[in-house]
Amino acid sequence: MSNDFNKRASFVIAVCTSVALAVALVWMTRVILLVLFAGLIGALFLSILTEYFQVKFKLHRNVAFATVLVAFGICMGLGIWIRGPALVQQFSDLQIDLPAAVHRILAQLQGQSWGRWLLSRYTGLGPLSGGLSYALTRIGGAVVTTASVLVGLFVVASVSLYVAAEPALYSRGLHRLTPQAHRMKVDACLGSATQMLRSWLVAKAISMVGIGLFVSAGLWALGIPLAGTLGIIAGLLTFIPNLGPVLSFLPAALLAFAISPTKGMLTILLFCVAHFLEGNLLTPLIERHIVRLPPALTLAVQLLLAMLAGALGVALAAPITAVMLGVLQVILPPKPVQDDTAQRKDDRDCLRASAGADGLL
Repeated sequence: MSNDFNKRASFVIAVCTSVALAVALVWMTRVILLVLFAGLIGALFLSILTEYFQVKFKLHRNVAFATVLVAFGICMGLGIWIRGPALVQQFSDLQIDLPAAVHRILAQLQGQSWGRWLLSRYTGLGPLSGGLSYALTRIGGAVVTTASVLVGLFVVASVSLYVAAEPALYSRGLHRLTPQAHRMKVDACLGSATQMLRSWLVAKAISMVGIGLFVSAGLWALGIPLAGTLGIIAGLLTFIPNLGPVLSFLPAALLAFAISPTKGMLTILLFCVAHFLEGNLLTPLIERHIVRLPPALTLAVQLLLAMLAGALGVALAAPITAVMLGVLQVILPPKPVQDDTAQRKDDRDCLRASAGADGLL
């Protein structure tokens, strides 16, 4: 009796200790895990392009993958050669123009009676202006020159290339590491999560390109400076649901309001129209081939990961949500919904059977 109790107690202690160590390890390496997950997203994107070339041109997978890399390198090289210096200059100008736009907006507010009343409600106007100017001036340089960001991008690119080159090798390794009794379930979860993430990634790529082009053209038509750069920012931030569209219009709105209130309002209207068309026209057109994530669930995951891993967690919250939904579809499959016609037929059959039973009685 005592020996059995000691064995059970030792087993429980060992399990609890293992779980605690696993949680601690995940917590300490959470940023690294998110970077690796970003690399898997890149690998999936390359795999989608590889499969397209493979099917479209009847190529071997290795040849198709090499074609994708060469095409991607050529496009990147041409883009850097043609627009690279201009984009670098525009991003540099943006770091200068945004603080200047803040000062011009504050000056315009001080020139109006209602503006002076509004500003008088806040006594710390000087610190506010200085803080905004400093933040807007330094944020671009910090993002570009931070060594950790460059290392993270290198890791993401490396993981993307290695996994996309031989995805079957890593899936077989995971299959062999899984106990025999759980292999089928793990394989099904992996396949469902991959399909869900693939569908979300295709939809998001189309949305990013559409938003970027629409915003760039609209800002250029309105005469807003740095329209191309602001369009690129809007397209990239579309990757982040809920928060991305809100953050994307801030630089454009500041520059537009610095020119005139009318252009500022038209710029806000432009972004509203862009995201309205994306959500109600572009998305429905490709709805059969994409997956739409529940907005409330995505926002909850964003807030949770924001506390755990900061901006990186917010950026990757949506694809993580897609993976979670894919796994849940296997673990907790939805119950089949019976057709209304069949349901009514079953109800009539039950009534007839009940009536027949009453007659027999």
